[in-house]
Amino acid sequence: MAPLASSRTRSINRYFLGLLIPIVLVVSLSISALFAWNDYQTNKASRLESQRLTFETFAAVIRQPLIQGSLIEARIRAEALASHSQIGCIEITSPSETIKTCNRGKVSLNAGLNRMDTDLYFSEDKSNLMGHLAIIFDNSDLLANTWKNLGKNVVGFVLLTVALFLVLSVGFTRIRKELNELMKILVSPSDNPQKMPEFKISEFLSLGNSLRHQFEVSKAAAEAKAALDVARHVAHDIRSPVVSLQMALHAAQTQLDAQTKSALNNSAQRISDIANDVLTNHTPANRVSEARSPIQQLPMSVCLALNEMIEEKALLCKGTSNIEVTGIFESEDTLVEMRISDFKRVISNLIDNSMQAMPIGGRIEIVYSKKNAECCILIKDNGIGMSAEVVRDVLEKGGSYGKPCGKGIGFQWAKQKIEQGKGRILISSEKGVGTNIKVILPAFADLSQRQFHEVRLSLVTKEA
Repeated sequence: MAPLASSRTRSINRYFLGLLIPIVLVVSLSISALFAWNDYQTNKASRLESQRLTFETFAAVIRQPLIQGSLIEARIRAEALASHSQIGCIEITSPSETIKTCNRGKVSLNAGLNRMDTDLYFSEDKSNLMGHLAIIFDNSDLLANTWKNLGKNVVGFVLLTVALFLVLSVGFTRIRKELNELMKILVSPSDNPQKMPEFKISEFLSLGNSLRHQFEVSKAAAEAKAALDVARHVAHDIRSPVVSLQMALHAAQTQLDAQTKSALNNSAQRISDIANDVLTNHTPANRVSEARSPIQQLPMSVCLALNEMIEEKALLCKGTSNIEVTGIFESEDTLVEMRISDFKRVISNLIDNSMQAMPIGGRIEIVYSKKNAECCILIKDNGIGMSAEVVRDVLEKGGSYGKPCGKGIGFQWAKQKIEQGKGRILISSEKGVGTNIKVILPAFADLSQRQFHEVRLSLVTKEA
């Protein structure tokens, strides 16, 4: 079956040209024959009308010498007319003798002859017969010219067909080349958009872009599915020790003071929230793309969440390091549109960075203030600090400083979340002195709704 299938396949230019060229030839020959036949009929009708007028004129001219009995004059006039190229022969007879006769052998050899004859009378009433006139016109040149024109038309159409064949060969060669490029995209799609073949035909360019887009969508869907599978495993693996930790805290609640128990419960809850966020953020329906803005969040209490994080970090540093974590609240509480779990993770990541910048201990101050429609959270430490170049690189390119195994993931995630909440993050640092990180978020516009504020605070308290 393979040889049979191979013998039936042809390249695109051979297939279409093998189908198109015979059609063009047949149509060309048919049009040429039609035009030639139409020209022949038109010329023939015009020629016959001209010959009829010539015959009638000559009959009137030859009638006069016959009336006068001048047969020699009639013969001279007949010889003069017979010299015309379209006259095959002239035959004139009178009742008494033949004035001029035709060469029957010569006339019979020709084709396309037109014979006209009439009787000649002395008067219009046809009462006295004077003779008989017959003229054979030679129209064979009409047919010869028709065949000649047909040949010229056929040659012209053949040349046109050859030119069309050459042009179509070039065009189909380009089409075949671009089809091969499309096949390459189908067989091995490239991840680099710059490697997209340069198509000359707009339809192939559109088709190539559509194929590339479909491959990108399929690849993104496959990557999203793989990320979702990983997120499920990670979330499951995180939840298991969290459940064990929560059970241990519940069993030891009588042995812990209220502040320690609250801080540990908050830490366990944040770990559980992180596991839930990992799974939620990698679900296709909840993934936030660049073209789609994030879903608006419910307002949350800044002071309440910030105070929980300060207590947690202070408890963590107590007895384990020489780091002191304190909080200063210079303004009244406000609301911001941000998930409380995201806000806590942002603050936690920034405080952790400050703690890691103080290997021999130090002091971290978290200062909260509110001005106009913005709230500001300032995290100050007296750690090793950074140079201006390092600060610029961290803000623009990401990365870490002063941590051997650090990747800068925590800070970049915090910066991304702050910017998604329409806020901004600023860094000022001096090497050997310390670092100030300022988080600025827009305050919730309708803070005058005190009732909603109290309800939200109660919800935040229950969630914590």
